[in-house]
Amino acid sequence: MKSSLSLRLVVVLLSAQVIAFGAIPLFTFLISVSGVWPASNMTVNDWAQSRAYDLVVGSLAHAADGSVQLEISPALRAYMAEQQRLRIAAIDARTRTVARGSSPELATALAALGPIEAASLRFHIRGDEDEKSRGYAYRTPPPFEDTLVAVYGYSFQWSDLLFVVGNLFSVPGLLSASPMIFGAVAIAWLMVRRGLAPLRAAAAEVSRIDLDSLDQRIPQAGIPGEVAPFVAAVNEAIDRLSAGVAMQRRFTANAAHELRTPIAILRARLETYDDATFTKELKRDVRRIQTIVEQLLTAARISNAESAMDEELDLGAVVLTMVADYMPLVIENRRNIEFDPPSSTVFVRGNRRALECVVANLIDNALRAEPEGGTVLVQVRGDAIIRVVDHGEGISSGERAKIFEPFWRKDEQSRGTGLGLSIVRELVELHAGAILVTSTPGGGATFEVTLASVSRRST
Repeated sequence: MKSSLSLRLVVVLLSAQVIAFGAIPLFTFLISVSGVWPASNMTVNDWAQSRAYDLVVGSLAHAADGSVQLEISPALRAYMAEQQRLRIAAIDARTRTVARGSSPELATALAALGPIEAASLRFHIRGDEDEKSRGYAYRTPPPFEDTLVAVYGYSFQWSDLLFVVGNLFSVPGLLSASPMIFGAVAIAWLMVRRGLAPLRAAAAEVSRIDLDSLDQRIPQAGIPGEVAPFVAAVNEAIDRLSAGVAMQRRFTANAAHELRTPIAILRARLETYDDATFTKELKRDVRRIQTIVEQLLTAARISNAESAMDEELDLGAVVLTMVADYMPLVIENRRNIEFDPPSSTVFVRGNRRALECVVANLIDNALRAEPEGGTVLVQVRGDAIIRVVDHGEGISSGERAKIFEPFWRKDEQSRGTGLGLSIVRELVELHAGAILVTSTPGGGATFEVTLASVSRRST
């Protein structure tokens, strides 16, 4: 089951409100004792009145005749042992009868009120040597609703502050605060729902985007600042996806175009069969189709990351193998090829098939450019650099930035598919290498592939 962000935010907000609610007595206490609020006549000892009063009410009992009396509970007795100056009293508010167990001194002081009936009263007995002494009287709730309970002379202890906080979270305290609690829940839920509305709207926009509507973006107008980076990142991801899909569509279209031409030529040759030239031309057409298909498969494997890149390879041996494989084609096209090996064995880490594809494409490209009778130079240097040199027309500085683009060709008469150099660059970069093209002295082009050499693993 997926967790709800709205619920989590509401819980966090309510938790913060509960903590703030419980901290109210603490802040009020600090204000009352710091003197920051001079108008308040509340003293530190006033924070003990609730606990003292509650203990006395807990000791009230009805006598056999129905009158109220004080039966000191163990908790009140322990409290009075700590509070030596504490005085308690319980008085019938109608008859002014003082309950047994009351302090005569406190009962006499309250009797001075005469006909005054008080629901609650905070007081100080005049003449008390302790000017900070405070008293509290309150008419109790049922079943002692006609009883006035009074406490006097209590002094503050830290446990009194905990008692006040505990009262806030008691059943009566929570019931009295229930309107505020439910109101806070409703407000928090509405605020979260309203705050997350832009995110839900953005999600609805994303859900409508598919391959046929990659031009759409999530509107950022009205998006909160906290959500804006997420929306911007999603839009950037859609940009990258759109560019990738566009590139794949161009790739597919160009591949279809490139395959259509040799297939059409092959069909025409079959229809105009000539035994003298048929076999040679058929082999050439088949080789061209095979080259296109192999290059497309290589590009697909690269995209799908299907090839392992951790083989330890002898770079000179890999390149020599490809030079040897091309010898029949070199001879058939009346060209020469020269291989210049490194002075010592050079090891690199990568994929053999990928590096063979790099060398094969560069040699094939050089053979097409090399004039008849010329020599293509293939060199492997000790610093893991492969150089393939031809002596053809060369590549102008303006074309060097384009030759690695898929299906780019100088003109329609150019031989090749335009895939080779694009795949070469992609494979070289996959090996964390680099490729560049420069002019061959005297004319032509030199392709240089730089790889990272490694030390041979011990066996």
